[in-house]
Amino acid sequence: MLDRELNLWLFFERATTHIADVPVVTRDPSGAIRRSSYGEVARRSQQLMHALDRLGVPPRAVVGTLAGNHQEHLEAYFAIPCANRVLHTLNPRLSSEHLAHTIQAADDRALIVDADRLPLLERIPDALANVSHLIVIGDGQPSPGLPTAIGYEELLAEQPDIYPQPEIPERSALAICFTSGTTGRPKGVVYTHRSSVLQALTVSTGAAASLGPSDCVLTAIPMFHANAFAMPHATLAVGAKHVLSAGSFDPASFVDLLISERVTVSAGVPTIWQLVAHELQQHPRPLPDLRHILVGGSQLPERLVRVFFEDIGVPLVQGWGMTETSPLVGMAWPKAEMIGASDDELLAHVRMRAGLPLPMVTATLRDDAGNELPWDGSAMGEIWVRSPWVADGYLGGELADSFEGGWFHTSDSAVGSPHGYLTIKDRRRDLIKSGGEWIASMDMENAIAAIPSVVEVAVIATPDPRWEERPLPCIAVDGDAITIQQVRAHLTNQGFPSWQLPGEIRILDQLPKTSVGKPDKRALREMFAADEPAVIAAASAPTAH
Repeated sequence: MLDRELNLWLFFERATTHIADVPVVTRDPSGAIRRSSYGEVARRSQQLMHALDRLGVPPRAVVGTLAGNHQEHLEAYFAIPCANRVLHTLNPRLSSEHLAHTIQAADDRALIVDADRLPLLERIPDALANVSHLIVIGDGQPSPGLPTAIGYEELLAEQPDIYPQPEIPERSALAICFTSGTTGRPKGVVYTHRSSVLQALTVSTGAAASLGPSDCVLTAIPMFHANAFAMPHATLAVGAKHVLSAGSFDPASFVDLLISERVTVSAGVPTIWQLVAHELQQHPRPLPDLRHILVGGSQLPERLVRVFFEDIGVPLVQGWGMTETSPLVGMAWPKAEMIGASDDELLAHVRMRAGLPLPMVTATLRDDAGNELPWDGSAMGEIWVRSPWVADGYLGGELADSFEGGWFHTSDSAVGSPHGYLTIKDRRRDLIKSGGEWIASMDMENAIAAIPSVVEVAVIATPDPRWEERPLPCIAVDGDAITIQQVRAHLTNQGFPSWQLPGEIRILDQLPKTSVGKPDKRALREMFAADEPAVIAAASAPTAH
């Protein structure tokens, strides 16, 4: 066989030849549409490669990006690794403390920054001590105290647009992504060229995103979040049209973009699709080209799955993964023998599951002693997973015990079905232990989310002197108020035993979010750790377990 290193050039070189004419479209925050092509992106990416050389950024040095979903960020996605440097996508939603930590832990030597995100760096000048170059996209200059800035377009304009392909071993670092910091300081994960190529190829298959040259892809996943589900690489690999939407998320504009660009595949977290569903219910319009939507980050509410499939006519396909898994390791597509099954059967056995493990992914369920558990639909254990694109450790060697024995111990508690599908029951830290028995907060959240007036819900554990912990649903509603009696009656109708029923609820205008848009349970626990509820409805104490 003609052996070649599995590095990003295998995808990137196609952008200069076979797919040079394929469109790349950016919707700017102003609403303006910019049209380009992979050929143009490749030309400018190679100019950026030369620019990094000219600036003296050493090979294998880390270059950070603090940017939105737009063409320039896509150019950096390709240019930095293809020039034998390491891409570090910075999360603008982190606290200043955590943002500073990630810059220092990754040892960023240059930063490419959107002008409107410069204030984030101006709050943490000490974190930029090792940053020699600040490259600014758009109009704006940093305040004194930050490295001298140069404009992105000014930098590219002086450079050649053909870059000689360097020798990059496939196990070299391609990118660094950090976890969202919901359980402490963000932890860094290093993706290699090999792991990223294998992940992208697998994501493009029918087992995952099901992409091809005829597709048009628009993701609502920030490019700083776990390489945007590997969609930029997978889309490049197959030569699909790529649409990017920069700026704050606006559901009406996003729907317009889906329609006008004839998007066939999209992806995002459940919160995004709840907003899109609301927009389409308020202002109905068809999405004739959209084949399916990939959803990850948190459990899909059943009501949302039904709205999209039955009313909008587009299936939501649940995925599972995390930063440590590059991120995708499972997608919930039905098997061949399920063809012809009713919608309710597919919902129960496939669509509400976290996913079927992808090719080259091995997943097992383990008890607290590390013993394997059966996939029988009832035994719950921690998911251990391994794959060529699953990390073998954190940057700096943190929490080494999470990777013992050649497996990543995910801290996700799940049940495996006899059909091979995983159902995530909870993060182990979010399970509620009441009277010696476990309550899965995600099951309760999914049930409560089906109540029509509920917009968002997160269930947390609160201390209880008798039962150790009790569930506390924190709910945001739209329109009619909701009472504890309604919640308890609904959960009873959904089959929850009386001992699991909450004794109180909290009503909020909106739930606090993590840096990747999930409900922030740690913030909710801190919020309600000691105070009396602002809005609460009490019920009788639970009966004996």
